[in-house]
Amino acid sequence: MPALRLLRSTSASALLLLLGACAVAPDPIRPEQHFARAQADVGALYANQPPITGPLTQHEAVARALKYNYDHQLALTEAALQDRQFDVAVLNMMPRLAASAGYTGRNNENASSSLSILTRRQSLEPSTSQDQHRRTGDLAFSWNLLDFGVSYFQARQQADRAMIAVERRRRVVNNIVKEVRSAFWRAGTAQRLLPRIDPLMREAEKALAANTQIEAEALAPVMQTLEYRKNLLQVISQLRRLRSELSVAKAQLAALINVPPNTAFTVEEPPNAPEVPRSLSVDVATLEMMGLSQRPELREEAYQERVDRNNLYKEITRLLPGLSLLGSLNFDSNSYLVNNLWAEAGVRATFNLVNLISAPATINAAETQIEVAKTRRMALSVAVLTQVNVSYQQFVRAVETFDTAQEISLVEGRIAKAVNDGGLAQAEPEFERIRRGLSAVAAELDRDRAFTDLQGALGNLYTSVGLDPVPVSVETDNLDALRILVKASLADLDKGKLPPLATELPAAKADDKTDDKAAAPVAAAPATTLIVGGPAS
Repeated sequence: MPALRLLRSTSASALLLLLGACAVAPDPIRPEQHFARAQADVGALYANQPPITGPLTQHEAVARALKYNYDHQLALTEAALQDRQFDVAVLNMMPRLAASAGYTGRNNENASSSLSILTRRQSLEPSTSQDQHRRTGDLAFSWNLLDFGVSYFQARQQADRAMIAVERRRRVVNNIVKEVRSAFWRAGTAQRLLPRIDPLMREAEKALAANTQIEAEALAPVMQTLEYRKNLLQVISQLRRLRSELSVAKAQLAALINVPPNTAFTVEEPPNAPEVPRSLSVDVATLEMMGLSQRPELREEAYQERVDRNNLYKEITRLLPGLSLLGSLNFDSNSYLVNNLWAEAGVRATFNLVNLISAPATINAAETQIEVAKTRRMALSVAVLTQVNVSYQQFVRAVETFDTAQEISLVEGRIAKAVNDGGLAQAEPEFERIRRGLSAVAAELDRDRAFTDLQGALGNLYTSVGLDPVPVSVETDNLDALRILVKASLADLDKGKLPPLATELPAAKADDKTDDKAAAPVAAAPATTLIVGGPAS
């Protein structure tokens, strides 16, 4: 029969498709595909970036890092992903409205007959009440109030996870800015001192070759020659160490601002007598409170505690009976039906009796998770207080170290000027002239390094209290606008002026309701906190 042949062919096709699906095997990426992917990635790494024109300033370096650094872009993408998942979680609270349509056909009549249970005789001849071929369709509405309650608390949890992503972005930004500032001033120091190290290196190597010849020809006492050679080798070792330390600074800065490693650019050098803050506008107690209220890690833990608390509410909701509201519009083309189009409505209640056994354990586990979150936040608070106090002491010591290094550099400069003015430079032995030049360079390097360490200590202090370089809600698409904003943000903090600590609650009491779209992640981001930079250009 044609219908039977159609059924057999359909069954055979379905079997072949099933066997084909089970025949999937691993498909490794070939080496040439990896190479093509690497070429495409290299082309995309530094695409659409304006070139660096003129000396790179600190605020431009920070702005470029915020716009082009891939760690920051990853944090932005993760925050956007959490925000999209929040939108999905809100939509999951909607009721279900499903439309369906179908066709049903069979190769014979759907007929049946009845049998008397008393006489065991057939009471009716075979009959049917259904067409051999028919079409069906329906539009069904269903809303489970238990699923709605669970989805509500899941949406609140996802809203808090989106806020956690915002705080993680703040932490990434703080770390990037701190590293950029440190690498920027090291690059400026290298740019100024490397041209002075190379001539000294050549002079020292030339003197070492001459000393080797003197030793070979026995033109001087052995001990004097060896002592001189040892001193020269120590000088050369120090020069090579300085050159090695300084030569990588610009490469590190280039990596942070996402510039190709072989790009030639100059940076704004640190001033010879930079102005640095000697004190802060707030005391240590205020710094501690700022750290406890503004650190991204603690705010993340606060949001995580709310996630765990909503998880408790969600588990309690799951223990309740489920109530479903049902309704549908239906169509059936069966010609034997009196009404081919009809509507249905109903209510259904369900309750899982096993919940009576599992409820205590489930609730205890959720409550324990909340206690774990609280304890973790308290432990982190102790660590934050320690970091604030240590960072403050490091800042105080860094100021003292910088003052000393700056004084030594001034003394070395005065000694060099006195020697040159008095005509003593030509009368000095070659080794002494080299050693004096090394001392002058080393003094400048120590001063610049102390200045860099001071900026790093100040950046660590501001990071430890949770200050941001720019408002979290700022757009980073426009590099010029971002550069201006960063420069303005660093103006007061260059002088050690911190924004006031917010100690008053808003007039409207804030609650934990984050199910509205208005509670999306960016809304609660701090907009007045900043991080310090180096001296104003």
